[in-house]
Amino acid sequence: MTARASGREDLAAQSPGSAGAAAQAHFADRGGAAARATAEANAAGPSSLLPAARCALALLGALPWCIAVARSHLPLGELGAALDRLFAPMCHRMPERSLALEGVVMPLCSRCAGIFAGVAAGAAIARPRLAIAAWRPILIALSALMVLDVATQDLGLRPVWHATRIATGLAFGYAVAAAFLAQLARRPG
Repeated sequence: MTARASGREDLAAQSPGSAGAAAQAHFADRGGAAARATAEANAAGPSSLLPAARCALALLGALPWCIAVARSHLPLGELGAALDRLFAPMCHRMPERSLALEGVVMPLCSRCAGIFAGVAAGAAIARPRLAIAAWRPILIALSALMVLDVATQDLGLRPVWHATRIATGLAFGYAVAAAFLAQLARRPG
């Protein structure tokens, strides 16, 4: 008695007339199962990444705010200074354009802090759920609004208004996070 390596020998041992039909049925069933498994993996792929992406974006967006509050309440010493320096390459950090939370200057200017807060809010809420094509004109408009805010401030047409800096950054950061999550949710496996 010999052992068979696979079910293919069973198909070959059948009568010649039925072997072709049986082989097609066998492989069609295996192909169908593989297609179902691939479809399930594709369906699970983006949705399984979505909660992790939301969490990561929310934590990242809240980080500069948490660092400032933590530095005002805890003796972080060099660790606090190192956490603060993480943001140095991202922002000019001019003191007159930065907020102070409980006596501690934030590691970002008010506009960048608004962007980070917007990313956190966008990750937490992410509504409306629009296709990336719908987010593009929104992102362009919000970018133009930020440029207008920068231009009017830098041309001396008005003083530094933290409220507008935070608002434009918040809106832009929210849209970036919501667009990213919408794209991730629609991404094929």
